[in-house]
Amino acid sequence: MFRLLSFFLLGAVMMAQQASTSPELQRRIERQVRAYTEAPPEATIILGVRSPSKFAGYDDLPVSIEANGVKKTVNFLLARDGSKLLYITEMNLNEDPYAQNMRRIDLSGRPWRGAENAKVSVVVYDDFQCPFCAKMYVTLMNEVMVHYRDRVKIVMKDFPIVDAHPWAMRAAIDSHCLADLDLSAFWDFSDYVHTHQQDVSARVKASGSNDLTAVDALTREIARKHSVKADALRACLLQQAPAKVDASLQEGKVLGVSATPTMFVNGQEVEGGLTDEQLRVMLDRALTDAKGNPSAQ
Repeated sequence: MFRLLSFFLLGAVMMAQQASTSPELQRRIERQVRAYTEAPPEATIILGVRSPSKFAGYDDLPVSIEANGVKKTVNFLLARDGSKLLYITEMNLNEDPYAQNMRRIDLSGRPWRGAENAKVSVVVYDDFQCPFCAKMYVTLMNEVMVHYRDRVKIVMKDFPIVDAHPWAMRAAIDSHCLADLDLSAFWDFSDYVHTHQQDVSARVKASGSNDLTAVDALTREIARKHSVKADALRACLLQQAPAKVDASLQEGKVLGVSATPTMFVNGQEVEGGLTDEQLRVMLDRALTDAKGNPSAQ
């Protein structure tokens, strides 16, 4: 008898939940999510499966937001009567979110500038064709190299947004070919492309919209200045192996990167550009924090 009663009660709960997630409720939830998250117009909103939450009267409702190949899942609380949608962020005070981010970032083999054993690392997820990246690159390199070069390390990572920037992936792959052979050639390439994006775009356009060998030609020109081994470079450019760039892209997505430039200053995320003053404030704070935390890196 008890089992039969439990079965009916479970069935009633399931029916109630099904009734509460009607198409009309789903429509209202989607509109609230779009408004709250400021999702782009082309974003797809997918409601997940509801499950009991630890808050009385509410169910957990995961909602996935997907746009431009990037997918984020946000957990909401939905009132069981369908009257309210809540967003609560639970923060674990036993975990340092900045340290957690840094553990997720693989710095091995990446080009860097500044102090090798610096207590403050600035990790930049960068797109060679992104105009905002170019502006931030100049600000960052000027400030760090002039005022912080003995205390801060800059590490470059790849995050080419190929839908908007057709030659960014090619430039990222070519930059790896240079970095593997000669780091000074890599930095020469990186400095040139970030400060001459329009010139690079003009070269690509002159070669034809689908012909990205103009980027390879620029890579070879810079390589010759540094006496990079021509045969090894030629083989790498012909192969166009995307593995390193893809790994950096995936890593960035795991960290929640969705736009460029995105920086992590000792693990603190900064999306978009900063002014010189803002950058100095951030670096000074990170340096002060690092003094109080001997394990910081």
